[in-house]
Amino acid sequence: METGNTDMKNKSKSTETIGTSSETESPVGRRRFLQATGAGAAVALAGCAGDDDDVVRLGATYIFSGFASLYGDEAERGFELAEEDINDNGGINGQELEIIARDTEGSADTAIRQMRSLIEEDGVDGLFGLDSSGVAQAVAPQAAEEGIPYMVTHAATPFITSPAGEHENSVGNDYMFRCANNLAQDMYGAARTAAELDATEWATIGPDYAFGYETWDYFQDFCEGLGVDAEFTTEQYPALETSDYTPFISDILSAEPDAVITPLWGADLTTFVSQAEEAGWFDQIDYTLFSVGMGTDLPADGNPLPEGELASTRYDPFVPDTATNNEFRDMYVEEYDSLPTYNAEGAYRAPFLYKEAIESAGSTDADDLVDAFDGMEHSGPVGDYRLDSRSNQATVPAIWGTVTYNEEYDSNVLDPVNVYDAGPDEMADALADSDLPTGV
Repeated sequence: METGNTDMKNKSKSTETIGTSSETESPVGRRRFLQATGAGAAVALAGCAGDDDDVVRLGATYIFSGFASLYGDEAERGFELAEEDINDNGGINGQELEIIARDTEGSADTAIRQMRSLIEEDGVDGLFGLDSSGVAQAVAPQAAEEGIPYMVTHAATPFITSPAGEHENSVGNDYMFRCANNLAQDMYGAARTAAELDATEWATIGPDYAFGYETWDYFQDFCEGLGVDAEFTTEQYPALETSDYTPFISDILSAEPDAVITPLWGADLTTFVSQAEEAGWFDQIDYTLFSVGMGTDLPADGNPLPEGELASTRYDPFVPDTATNNEFRDMYVEEYDSLPTYNAEGAYRAPFLYKEAIESAGSTDADDLVDAFDGMEHSGPVGDYRLDSRSNQATVPAIWGTVTYNEEYDSNVLDPVNVYDAGPDEMADALADSDLPTGV
């Protein structure tokens, strides 16, 4: 079996952060007044920000501008619902919850600056968010230095929940947690999906930074570990915010693979889908696996994924079929007239994790919250899970399915859908012969 180049040491761009333009600004939300101004505006509020014992403050850090602003928009919908829900039901230990949103702009420097401003000027008790893997890897050591818990709800790199020293890129520490599934869990599900397909030759097209390279590396190693009959051929890594995917599409079509896995995301994903359809991609490639396709796949957002293709999600609005999930989905649909994406659900769930930790600890002290999060069992719309004590990663499943249009909700959904357990044991067994960490 050909394995291609899986040596992380040779991939000098694997830990690069991303930068986005601000040409496409997202709409102003209820709390968006702080996010673009950074520390400067926060200074004016510093006199009262951290001094109110009747308020629990959390900082929400997402991409609210540029090519990936739709992720921030969805996150804001989720955490605003959570804030309202929590405050309408007694707050946190009788204290009101206030969530302060800041724009990371997809930049590590901006994210770190916003994090420090939220801590020093706004006196937040904890942080959550982050959309970019590269940004998250840069932020993780800073969170430990500041000594504040950070609950990641989106960025998927396994290296932020892989303890420092486990791998050369590992930056996991006591203060970094993640409530969504990570890239390794997702690629475990992708390899399980690939095992069921009549496809041998595989290619990839992904973003030219850590997330793109890591997706391909993990997919190959999981396929090998699970005994999938696969040969890995063409790799294409367009820069973020590429407007013309034609040469990359042509190169892959010329190689004639049976299947392609792609972690393109944000506006890049919808641009790619449009140009791929024009090039006849979906007639020539038997299977295309979209590893983050259901994060943005709403018809109003551009070009939805074609029906019949395969995609994963970190949260499915119909799975599990529980009262908690059904109530969240219905509440979200009533408020926003669309199904919740996984970024909305993750951002909704994070404040409830803080609520449980604060009420369990009887304190908002950072180290008390870290202790409360350690091994915490929690139940939310995504189902029942725990935060693994070794990695601080949520033991949530990998979810893959077939893209199907749902007329009732005027949106694509996954149907049928497969749920794969992706806990520490399953992951470790599948990566037994790999030097890549599970991050679980």
